[in-house]
Amino acid sequence: MTEAASPSLWWSIPQAIVWIVTRNEAQVLRAASLRVMSSLRRVTAITSGSSPEESPVSFAAAPDELIRAWQTRRISLHGRKWAGEPSQLIPNRSSLRLRDRGGQTCLGEDTLYFETHPYWSDLWVRVEDCKRCWPGVDRQRVATSRSSLAARRPSDSEVRAFIEEKREALRAERKRAGRDVLLRAAENHFGLSHKGALGVWNSVPRDRKGGRPKNAKTSNHKPDH
Repeated sequence: MTEAASPSLWWSIPQAIVWIVTRNEAQVLRAASLRVMSSLRRVTAITSGSSPEESPVSFAAAPDELIRAWQTRRISLHGRKWAGEPSQLIPNRSSLRLRDRGGQTCLGEDTLYFETHPYWSDLWVRVEDCKRCWPGVDRQRVATSRSSLAARRPSDSEVRAFIEEKREALRAERKRAGRDVLLRAAENHFGLSHKGALGVWNSVPRDRKGGRPKNAKTSNHKPDH
């Protein structure tokens, strides 16, 4: 790893594999001292970090998952060619595979005579690449929640009920509960356009707009003369 490549920006191959399996940074940090993929068998308390919509990735499958992402240029790998040259971006080649050799994980030809072909050691992958290709569960849940809310447009009655509740809450806190405030709250809550929220607002009875309560009715009561 070069001087500019700090551990917070780069993960080793074992760390990247732990992330693919767990999506948990605490587990990744536990693997910081590991240099070979076979050492991952000693890592305990591992749980899958995939979302319910995504099939889990096992430790056995994670190296191939990592290489496929590299071959399709979704991530980049850096390493030292012939285990001695300065660290550099590794050119993409479909024939290269990950394997443990000499106390570390290397990238090279999948042949018996490994050292007769160019290979790379001291491998590193960018943290941001890993998180983009295999997002954490929290990010997946947020994206799923937002897409589900956008896919189901709320009914006018739901929006009106929300506006009324928001109006009463703001008035109880002695805060402004005018049209612009309530519309903006409804737009943010339901993901509505301003035009859509305004259409619902226009259907609300006039005496419920602008944060004003209904006028007290005094019908059937005549003042004394």
